[in-house]
Amino acid sequence: MASHKVLSNWYRQLAEHLNSGTRIAEAFSVCAGPPSQDRLRMAALFESGTAIEAVMAAAPAWLPKADRVFISTAMQTGRLPQTLRKLSDRHERIGATQLKVIFGLLYPLGVYHLAALILPIVRMIDYEVGFEWDAQQHLLQSSLLIGPVWALGALTLFLVKTDNPMLPRILRCVPLLRRYSKAQALADFSYALGTFIDAGVPMHTAWQGSAHIAHDPKISRAYRAMQPTFAAGEDPATQLKAHKVFPPDFVAFYAAGTQSGKLDEMMLKTGQQYQTQANHAMTYASIVYPTLLFVLVATFIVFTIFQAYGGYLDLLNDLA
Repeated sequence: MASHKVLSNWYRQLAEHLNSGTRIAEAFSVCAGPPSQDRLRMAALFESGTAIEAVMAAAPAWLPKADRVFISTAMQTGRLPQTLRKLSDRHERIGATQLKVIFGLLYPLGVYHLAALILPIVRMIDYEVGFEWDAQQHLLQSSLLIGPVWALGALTLFLVKTDNPMLPRILRCVPLLRRYSKAQALADFSYALGTFIDAGVPMHTAWQGSAHIAHDPKISRAYRAMQPTFAAGEDPATQLKAHKVFPPDFVAFYAAGTQSGKLDEMMLKTGQQYQTQANHAMTYASIVYPTLLFVLVATFIVFTIFQAYGGYLDLLNDLA
């Protein structure tokens, strides 16, 4: 998957070119950022008259699945430049937060890896026979400490890149990250709903698509429960309070948007608010968990050192 910064810049370029009258095939060809071979392949599909749904279905893995839905819907309703600008803004905000999280993780993880390399050496100190170096033992013990961290990182990266719905479910089981998962689901749902409505999608379809993008079972259940309301052509604003997945502020924002006739703008602002909450929760978790991990390793190292040198002191006392 392309980075959020790359996608943000690319979407912004596409929006400007399309606004100036550039054909979509040509825009995909000239707007740089993602891999050129993928852009040229999609441009060729557009040039040949392939339907937008087919082009998005055959899109490369770096194009997020949710973005494909937004682009396809916006093109059908003639709102593609506006939607691309919204996607650009969203990826820019998410990318900035991810960069902060990454830099926040570098120090504690660096210290942890250093400790994982030093700890087996400390444990090779024996107060009776002295220090005995064992390369195989050092490699094994260091791998046991570093391996699980790398495996967890690789698994998380895989789930993120494949947009796997299992990731939100896993996060909801982890303290601190549970708060992030809830806020992110509401951010995704609100942003998707506002984008779909802005693109002219019928309310029922907008809710259905947004619930799918949010990857939250509670939001999906709420949508299914409100299907008779949509079928009757009514607005679900009065029913939102019955579903705990929608906090009071979301209900208030939705009601205000419905009354003012600017539900799309209100939902987009709501999505930004929940995205900010999700970003803060992730930043906090990225500080707390690595710090706890570092404290545990440091405590174990100190204990091991005192144990080794305590043995030397006992030996000196015996000799005295």
